[in-house]
Amino acid sequence: MIIHHCFTSRLVLLISAFLLLSSNNNLLSQPASLKKKVSRNVKENFVRVSGNYEAKLLVSCTNSKATTKVYFSGTAASEKRAYLDVSEHGFKIVRQDANKLDVWKNYPGTTTRKWSIRVLKKGNFFRFWVNKGTGWIRGPLGEWEKQFEPRENEVGVETSNDCKVVSSVTTLPWLQQAGKALITPGPAGSFYEDHLIPGAILEHKGQYYMYLMASMKGDQEGGSRRTVGVAISRDLTNWRVHPEPLISYTQLPFDNLYVNGAVSTPEGKIAVMFSAQKFPEWKGFFLATANDPLGPFELSPENPVYKHPGPAHEFDLVRADNPDYRYILFYAGFTIKPPTGPGDGDRGYLLYSDDLIHWRADKRNPVFKPETLNDWDAVHIRPRSLNKIGDTWYLWYEGCNHWQPPTGNQHGWWDTVGLARSKDLIKWEYYPRNPALPGLGIGPDQFDSNWVGWPRMLVKDGIGYVFYTGNGMAGMRTIPIQTLTNWRSEGGKTFPIVKQ
Repeated sequence: MIIHHCFTSRLVLLISAFLLLSSNNNLLSQPASLKKKVSRNVKENFVRVSGNYEAKLLVSCTNSKATTKVYFSGTAASEKRAYLDVSEHGFKIVRQDANKLDVWKNYPGTTTRKWSIRVLKKGNFFRFWVNKGTGWIRGPLGEWEKQFEPRENEVGVETSNDCKVVSSVTTLPWLQQAGKALITPGPAGSFYEDHLIPGAILEHKGQYYMYLMASMKGDQEGGSRRTVGVAISRDLTNWRVHPEPLISYTQLPFDNLYVNGAVSTPEGKIAVMFSAQKFPEWKGFFLATANDPLGPFELSPENPVYKHPGPAHEFDLVRADNPDYRYILFYAGFTIKPPTGPGDGDRGYLLYSDDLIHWRADKRNPVFKPETLNDWDAVHIRPRSLNKIGDTWYLWYEGCNHWQPPTGNQHGWWDTVGLARSKDLIKWEYYPRNPALPGLGIGPDQFDSNWVGWPRMLVKDGIGYVFYTGNGMAGMRTIPIQTLTNWRSEGGKTFPIVKQ
């Protein structure tokens, strides 16, 4: 992570291609009247930050008409920048493209001369807090117009001289590896020509098996003819895809199979669970077992072993060996009028079983809800990866909200990955700097720049190997478990934005 200070002016932001800065920050090519106006009425301070960060500012102004701009994405040299425009009327998310300004979002507020401002950057995802108001956006430079987020940004504040600013920025080094995809789609005509999404990770006799949702090209939510495939590895880094699907939609009267869980049973069997779809209707959760991780798999005559009243197709399956139950199935079920959130949406439900066939629901369902009521995960939350570390359960989950950009051709759904933990699977603590695993946002050649989801974590030798999909390809980021479980800090450095 790299961070250093730089100083500019408002006029430089608007016509920087035509101006030079002197060593003492005077504008060399502007009339004296403009020089005076800028130096007398406006003060600006910036730091250059590489990677994720958290910025905090306390701004206090004597003039009730004062405004503050907090720049959080882009640089002066790049012309495209994004900033918060904070005033007595609330705050706005604005993109500046040379001299053109686009207001992406407007959050009305109440009159005040003091603002507590927090900006959180996680990959291509940004969250904002201004006093009691909150906001979010993904790819504010224009991801929906294929404008990607830079790795390095100038973070800064512009205020009038009658405002006092106390500020800091902290680097956040968690889960930022810019690596290549572990597994990419196959050749045209193959059963995995379109998507490869991690569905479950199983360790068996010194090898690792990644059960995959594999799809061919089609128009059913981006693909079609989804099957259960598998990739095999000895080191969690190098994977080879088994040449044939293990369970196919051709074995069932359905269009698509979504694998979500795999466990070894006390009887020595390999059990795989998946959801099935007769597009667009979801038919429930299905069980298949085999003597070997590569099959052949036998479908349970009891299928479907469970069906949610509405749509449900994402879950995790855990062998818990609890005195009251052997297995946990934690799934995302569509909920009409849920107790929290802005409207109908996916919520987290717990099921328990001793034999993988007969399941009983927790009476407190749904037990997992969005962290926020109007922020990044307010509409849908989908439990995806449940791991017990010590006496605490850690949950990687997808969060989703809806926002339709005013330009471009984006459908308006913005998924990303958050983290939560619980002692009892009922009361949850959310990672304070969610989303914990967002898209990197750094460019079109990076496989996970845009959309990420379907996380799966395997813990081995003190390292969390977090597998996920990035735009239909399987990727992995790693994190030491001691770092994962310490939520006080991400181990970054803190610097002032405005030097006192």
